Amino acid sequence: MNKLKSVPVIGKEYHFWDDGKKSPNRHYICKVERIITPEEAKNIIVRVPRWDFEKNENFFIKVSLYDHWHDREMPNHKWLYATETDYFIEVSCPKYDENNLWFVRTKDGGWFSMDIESSWQAGELDIDNSIYDYMIKEIKNNYQWYNEKAIKAYEDATY
Repeated sequence: MNKLKSVPVIGKEYHFWDDGKKSPNRHYICKVERIITPEEAKNIIVRVPRWDFEKNENFFIKVSLYDHWHDREMPNHKWLYATETDYFIEVSCPKYDENNLWFVRTKDGGWFSMDIESSWQAGELDIDNSIYDYMIKEIKNNYQWYNEKAIKAYEDATY
């Protein structure tokens, strides 16, 4: 694993990038609600969607947060998630999803959320503003991409 990024701070707001994609319509602000250890994650039960191919519909199973990460998310996304995480980070992001999101470590030492209550909860947590700062700088410094509406959309994002 590369150098670990800092652990977020409970109560602090951070930039969130839906599915890790960098554009104004994929940018949200979220707030850290809780930070727990992997051991504590074994005692938190979450609802995870699954697809029933025979009935052609979604259904939910209940599983521990830890087991969902370890047995489902990590092996199915080997290029993304680290094989170990020091914490599970719970955030609220009401303009993105009514359910809270859970983040674990990535291979590059950052934080990426998992699909838990729905199949669209995955995204990147920008705890040092590096992605946000880069996006603003690129828009302002690259004439072909300069777009005041895009900058305003980034700057006006709220929790």
